[in-house]
Amino acid sequence: MLRELVDETRRRSIESQRRCGDAAVSEDSRSLTADCLRRVFCEIARQGTYMCQYLISRGYAMRKAIGGCVRTISISVSIFILLSFGAACLATAYTGEGQKTLILKSGSEGPMNELGTQGAMRFAELMKQRTNGKIQITHYPDSQLGKWQQMLESVKAGSLAIVYTPAGGSEDFYMMLYPYIFRDSDHAAKVLQGPIREEWAKKHMEKTGIYIFGGLNAGFQHCVFAKAQVRTPADMKGMKFRVPQDRVFVETFQALGARPTPIALGELYLALRQGVADGAAGLLDVFVNFNMYDVAKYLVLTKHMFQPLWAHMNGELWQSLTPETRTVWLDTWKEVAAWADKEGRDRELKNIALWKSKGGVVIEPDVNAFREATKDVWKKLVTKPEEREAYEKIRALQ
Repeated sequence: MLRELVDETRRRSIESQRRCGDAAVSEDSRSLTADCLRRVFCEIARQGTYMCQYLISRGYAMRKAIGGCVRTISISVSIFILLSFGAACLATAYTGEGQKTLILKSGSEGPMNELGTQGAMRFAELMKQRTNGKIQITHYPDSQLGKWQQMLESVKAGSLAIVYTPAGGSEDFYMMLYPYIFRDSDHAAKVLQGPIREEWAKKHMEKTGIYIFGGLNAGFQHCVFAKAQVRTPADMKGMKFRVPQDRVFVETFQALGARPTPIALGELYLALRQGVADGAAGLLDVFVNFNMYDVAKYLVLTKHMFQPLWAHMNGELWQSLTPETRTVWLDTWKEVAAWADKEGRDRELKNIALWKSKGGVVIEPDVNAFREATKDVWKKLVTKPEEREAYEKIRALQ
């Protein structure tokens, strides 16, 4: 249908040019061509962005009426479609040939308004659209399907399709939590969506049966303090600092001079208010969701740790997808990851402004001093030559 409409538009444009030459085109002719164009765009909207490849591959000479005169302008339809519908139109048409319809579930621990949850739901929605309903994913946030460890076991067993979690049991992926391993968000994105991740994902699937098909940039962690205005690691000396029960966090904050104190996130608000903890580290989005500005006046933008959210998928399910569906899957994920990266940066700015509006103080610390104090933490965590190689590969990526 789309091909016929485009060809009809081209034919009528050429006929108008032949009949009128350099004279003005009649209202009738202009109306007919405009009507064809409208029908083309309606058909594209109906069939979805994956129907744009035929248009992109061709360019047509079109007629444009300006002040009653006709000028011939050569317009690449690819540019026209990009301007009209955006970069999503670059994808090829999805046929769904050989792909059976799948009704899948995904889960995460994050609440509904968390960036990772929003990304997971966005991915599910786009996959349903772009596969014409062949892939239907329902996402369950807020630990509805259990803690991340339980969900990961369910993914391995095949009873759950996907779990989104910062953890996952892979030393390679776990390494990305090391302090200051990334220079900035762009450096992190190159690893999350690039060949390093794909290499590690294949190795991880062979070992565990779980395919990590991508990661979302959940953001950089910062620190909050109830009473202290921390600007350098020296200001943290001897502080009771909340950490999860995780070796990376313990080693990092010991290196900064604090006393790591394991406390569950759900208990942190009360711990800060009662003085059980002097400070804590985490994602700003999470702190805001828990109203931590009520009990921790000082927000210190340390950016000490990058926290990706990894998408773990059952390996057999991944291998069962057709090559066409896998391509759509990965392309769609990259689009969602790019959206999350931008959204995360925007949210951080809004959250900083909110913190200030709640009476909090935002401090830009001496980040170089924090980086220097933690520069050897990775050496305590890396135990194998291949892990050292992996760490150095990340650090060397430009």
